[in-house]
Amino acid sequence: NMKFKQYINTLLSFGKDVVFIAHASEDQNGDQVIYRPELGGKNRNELYRIADIMGYLTTVTTGEGKNARVINFKPSPTHHAKNSGALGGETGEVWLPDLKAHPTFLADLIAQAKAHINTLTPAQLASAKALEDLDNWKQSCDEALYASDLNQLTESLDKSHMYYQNMRQAMLFKAKELNCTFDKHKEMWISPPEFNAITDTQRDDLQAFIAERGLDVKTVCEHLGIDALNQIEASQLAKTQQEIEQLAQESITA
Repeated sequence: NMKFKQYINTLLSFGKDVVFIAHASEDQNGDQVIYRPELGGKNRNELYRIADIMGYLTTVTTGEGKNARVINFKPSPTHHAKNSGALGGETGEVWLPDLKAHPTFLADLIAQAKAHINTLTPAQLASAKALEDLDNWKQSCDEALYASDLNQLTESLDKSHMYYQNMRQAMLFKAKELNCTFDKHKEMWISPPEFNAITDTQRDDLQAFIAERGLDVKTVCEHLGIDALNQIEASQLAKTQQEIEQLAQESITA
């Protein structure tokens, strides 16, 4: 990751405009399909941070039923984007012309973005980029599914960032949602232990255990806060039986 940053900084020091083009990966988040640059997690998050503009190129159908290509620089739940260059107006959409007739399209687009950026004061530009960083970060946190995603986010978290605390809290919230824990010695997020339910035989034995104590399965499930006995973790079976025993005693006392 450090070599990557040094490489980018070297190119920028030469006065070069750096453009990255990547395939889009399709990631599933519930029912939502999300299109993201197909880059390594560390480098992708670093690009999000340093980029002035980032767009998603896709094909759409026009009102005339024809296919057209458009770059969308406005962030949405379906794709990542940044638009410090204010490209595409309110919609953030820039339609691709015939590149044979407009061979300097990309250079013109970069010039347009830089012209807008140059109208901003350093403080305005820093504030705008920081807000875009925060929005992209929150989106990346929302899309995280595994401990490995959290580890990539942790490695790319910049403590000097204007919104560091907001970013950190967004990541911690997602970690709690995923039931992941942080190992301080290994300095990494750990996935929750895999759930192993009781077997059908154990379930049948437990049903008999419940009936012998004058209880019914529905009452026990409601007490345990579960919908069915097969939601009981196998390692917790003995403890659950003790709890059922206590419930039966309380029922007799009542």
